[in-house]
Amino acid sequence: MTSGDPTQRFRLRTFGGIALVGAIEGQGLSNQGPQRRRLALLAVLAASGERGRSRDQLLGLFWPEVSQERARHSLEQSLYAIRGSLDTAVFLGVNPVTLNPNVITSDVADFERALSRGEPAAAVEHYQGPFLDGFYLGDAPEFERWVERERARLQRSYAEAVERLAAAAEANQEWTKAVHWWRRLADADPVSERYAVGLMRGLANAGHRATALRHAERYQAIIERELETDVGPEVAAFVAALRSGASTGTSPIPEAAASPAEPPRQAAPPSVVAHPGAVPPPLRQDAPAAPVRRTRRRIGYAGAAVLAVGVVLGVLRVVGGGPARRGTGSAAEPSIAVLPLANLGSDAGDAAFADGMTEELTAMLAKLGGLRVMASTSAFAFKGRPLDVRQIAESLRVSHILEGGLQRIGSRLRLQVRLVDARDGSTRWSEIYDREMQDLFSTEDDLARTIARELEVRLLPVPTTSLVRHRTRSIAAYDLYLRGRDPTLLRSDSGVRAGLEYFDRAIAIDSSYAAAYAGRAHMYGVLGLGGSPGTPRRELYARAEVAARKAIALDDSLPEAHAELGFVQLAGLSDLSSAETELRRALALDPATPRVHEYLTVLAVITGRPAEGLAEARLGLERDPLSPSANAEVARALYANGRCGEALAQIGSLAGVRPALRRTAITAGLCLAEAGRWSEAIAVLRERAANGGLRARGMLGLVLARAGYRDEARQLLADLLAQQQRRGDLSLEVAVVYAGLGDLDRSFVWLDQAVDEGAFSPEIMGPAFRKLRRDPRFERLRQHLGQRRPAPPH
Repeated sequence: MTSGDPTQRFRLRTFGGIALVGAIEGQGLSNQGPQRRRLALLAVLAASGERGRSRDQLLGLFWPEVSQERARHSLEQSLYAIRGSLDTAVFLGVNPVTLNPNVITSDVADFERALSRGEPAAAVEHYQGPFLDGFYLGDAPEFERWVERERARLQRSYAEAVERLAAAAEANQEWTKAVHWWRRLADADPVSERYAVGLMRGLANAGHRATALRHAERYQAIIERELETDVGPEVAAFVAALRSGASTGTSPIPEAAASPAEPPRQAAPPSVVAHPGAVPPPLRQDAPAAPVRRTRRRIGYAGAAVLAVGVVLGVLRVVGGGPARRGTGSAAEPSIAVLPLANLGSDAGDAAFADGMTEELTAMLAKLGGLRVMASTSAFAFKGRPLDVRQIAESLRVSHILEGGLQRIGSRLRLQVRLVDARDGSTRWSEIYDREMQDLFSTEDDLARTIARELEVRLLPVPTTSLVRHRTRSIAAYDLYLRGRDPTLLRSDSGVRAGLEYFDRAIAIDSSYAAAYAGRAHMYGVLGLGGSPGTPRRELYARAEVAARKAIALDDSLPEAHAELGFVQLAGLSDLSSAETELRRALALDPATPRVHEYLTVLAVITGRPAEGLAEARLGLERDPLSPSANAEVARALYANGRCGEALAQIGSLAGVRPALRRTAITAGLCLAEAGRWSEAIAVLRERAANGGLRARGMLGLVLARAGYRDEARQLLADLLAQQQRRGDLSLEVAVVYAGLGDLDRSFVWLDQAVDEGAFSPEIMGPAFRKLRRDPRFERLRQHLGQRRPAPPH
């Protein structure tokens, strides 16, 4: 058959889920197994429209972590399988790859065509829910980021179309229609003040004053329950006008002796608003608010993971426990959170650049005197989350939000930002920077200064000093540096090595780039911490220390350079006294330097100061309240202080984090064992060990032995010893199992070897190892931890 044969036409539905429906029964692709990726490929091409996608772009979306040759082969196989499944000319062109509109039509394409024709009603009919709702590919993080951006963009377009319909109905005094459209918006976003006022205005003008007042009461209840605050001034003023009988705008309100029955509600899509970072051109002061509706969806994370949205919306605890504070900060203490910048361009590879720019702006603003800046990890917890900026500010306890997006077009960069006052959601200032990439650094500097002026914050140092943190003049090196900082790279050994390559390439371009050396140090430190077969830990730590010291030599004022030196000295147990000095120096330079309080927590615990460790963990959580690692470190510090019940409660706040943090499973397992809940402890540790957690394998052996499953513990020990012969970096895990079996002589032999290799676990300082620590040999081992040991040659 030819591509024009009507029996060979297919319809791709992407709103509210995904499905490909063929004109002939049984044809199409299913949403299961390997065909999921082919459906995802069609969804990308449908959303790309007539311009299609280059093959390199498709490789970056679906196969970013494999070789180019293997990725191209996988793409060719997918395209071939789609053509074979549909038995028709599905694609137009070879590069870019474009769908043949004579064969496959799509709801997203029809939606956007209706918008471009100025037909909002037609567009709204096509929109049946969030783009690719509930659909994901677990091994394609770049695709997941693209989906979040597209979902946000399309949700925003839908909301704007509905609002245009509502405004048009009001202009024509078609109050029933206006109520219908405002209700769709208010049902989808119950906390939006503008939507609430629009619906009440429509009801009042339609003669339903009592119904409007009932909606005001429901709205106030929702705001109190969800945000723990009062309604905004616009709603309060409108309700007062309703109750006084005054006109509320648009037209006089007809008086009614009795309010008619409330009009029936129309079904509305479950979510209509973009995530807060996606700011379209032009930046609107009245950008639509976002829904409270919670959906079951994958949660991305920065570094390790982000907290579940339930924590964001009210389960968030202030450091040390207790309810979250009400309000968004005081005028005496301006505070700000920089939300992740949206990548508004077509190149998915620029997402890492946008995330890096977000962290750079956060760090630059932290240099302003008198301004409290929320750590980027907590801000990234809201990436892709359709929440109103006031909700976000309430959760983070900040007075202002900076949001925006960027787009790279050739040698030019378009940066769009707006500063939102969290008290009422109003835009305090917005700007579009359309500059050459070579002017990026001055643009960043201008942006930070403008925000400072808007917040009336004094600058430290003096205003003539640049706020830009980097010390390179090369945009190419800066681009590589930002890509190397992509937190998703830390999820796997291959990702860490890819990040290391980015930093090495940046250094090759600019050998005086201090921040790139700090990045190199971090990647080597992470490789050492996780163990890297074939390369001794001490060699990896030595490389990390060389890079960190180089960064400090190039720029002693760079906080992350000192943080990385402290991190590697702590992780490698090379010089704990110097490590604390370097970490304190990093905090003095920038109190928002990521994870420094967590490092200080570990240092205090392993040097026998658990109470100080808990205090440091709480400080870290105060600075970064939505950071999974900060929450996990509080739990681990509670365990080290023997407060296992509190530790388990703290871990409960991390239940929605996927994948789970390794240390969380270990802390939970040991605390459950302390409570005598052996089966639960074993299950938690077994699951972590099955997912590649070597440290968890050792702790599993310890718990199995103490729970009476000594034969299984001995078998696990035999497996570890065999693996130790092959890779040589499992001394600590072997020591832990021997401790569980009660063989302290062998345990200390292996612990000494582990410390010499640069491996130790802060969990050993907790109650599960009290018998080991009571042995006189342990004090000698603990003192050995702080001794300076030369690194092997490399």
